[in-house]
Amino acid sequence: MKIFKYTIAIALFSALCLNTHAQDRTFDFNLFLGYNIGATAPIPIPAEVRKIESYNPKFNPSMGLNIGYRFNNKWGAGTGIAVDWKGMRVKDEVKYMYTSITTIQGNDKFTGYFVGKNMTNIDMTYLTVPIYATYNFNEKWSARLGIYAAKALSSKFNGSVNNGYIRVGTPTGQKQEIDGDGATFDFSEDIRDYDFGLQAGGEYKLKNRVGFYANLNWGLVPFFYKNSNPIEFTMNNIYGSIG
Repeated sequence: MKIFKYTIAIALFSALCLNTHAQDRTFDFNLFLGYNIGATAPIPIPAEVRKIESYNPKFNPSMGLNIGYRFNNKWGAGTGIAVDWKGMRVKDEVKYMYTSITTIQGNDKFTGYFVGKNMTNIDMTYLTVPIYATYNFNEKWSARLGIYAAKALSSKFNGSVNNGYIRVGTPTGQKQEIDGDGATFDFSEDIRDYDFGLQAGGEYKLKNRVGFYANLNWGLVPFFYKNSNPIEFTMNNIYGSIG
């Protein structure tokens, strides 16, 4: 949370400094609308995930305002604010994946190592503030590189498991079959309420008022809080956007 506050403070200070020296420089104000696609995932894919059966991105719009400032014909800087929706649904086969589940029939709760089929659903909404440097190759093409901080406005991480079993407590613990209607899990309360990472991308100006952009946001902080991670591997937000 402190990272998000510090980034906003730096962005506001940068905008104030740029405005102070704006008499002989150029500002660009850009409204943008785009689409996020990517994953909240571990890198590399852990051995517990044996097979990814399907991946479905959600409807993930991105919209906001960027404020750019040109120091000269080549170099500039920018900041802004955006509302980002990010999410996905993935189905996979796992083996000895640590988790906590609740059976649909009987409402029994188990924590241990699951073997079988897994479906994970992720939905998030972020308020994002980037700070970046820009390089203009010419009047049409430009590139950017910087950082971003994001505050979670809402977040959800839930899903279901079936066609398998869970070893309670340890990988060799009591075996509990998970069949029939299966079982569910919900780790939404364990999600970190902010994200922070690197941003890289580029823009192409089709006309003076219309253009296209592509960005990659790579989260550097774990998706779950370290002290309450409900699984045994680290996940990060890795999403690209076009618009």
